[in-house]
Amino acid sequence: MRPRLRLTAALLLVAAFGCHRGPLRQAPNAQLLTQSEMEANHFTNVYDAVASVRASWLTVRGTDSFYTPSEVVVYYDDTRLGGVSELRAITVNSVAWVRHYSGVDATTRWGVGHSAGVIFVSSRQ
Repeated sequence: MRPRLRLTAALLLVAAFGCHRGPLRQAPNAQLLTQSEMEANHFTNVYDAVASVRASWLTVRGTDSFYTPSEVVVYYDDTRLGGVSELRAITVNSVAWVRHYSGVDATTRWGVGHSAGVIFVSSRQ
C-alpha cells in the first residue's frame, strides 16, 4: 500500500507543477496606459495614443444636461488643463503614465463637474 501512496503523491506533484510554463502574465489594466505602451507604438502625443489604444476614454457616456453637457476633463499632475484636446500638446516622452477615472470615481476625487470622467496624466520625474 505504501508504494501506491508514494506513486499517487508523485503523480499529483508532477500534475501540479508539470503544467507550469513560466511566469504568469497579467492582463493589461484597462484604466492605465503606460509610457512603454505609448512608445512601443511610436505615438508622438498623448491624444494619439489614447485615441488609438483606449478610445473609449474620450467618449462621454450619456447626457447629464442639455444646456451645459459634461466633457471629459484632463489633469496633468493635479493641474486642470481642460478638455481632451489638451492631450495633443502633451508629448509621450514627458509622460510616465496616463490613467482614466470614471465619472463616479472622478467626482469622488475632484468633486462636482467631473461626471464625464477624468484623464489623469502623470509626468516623468
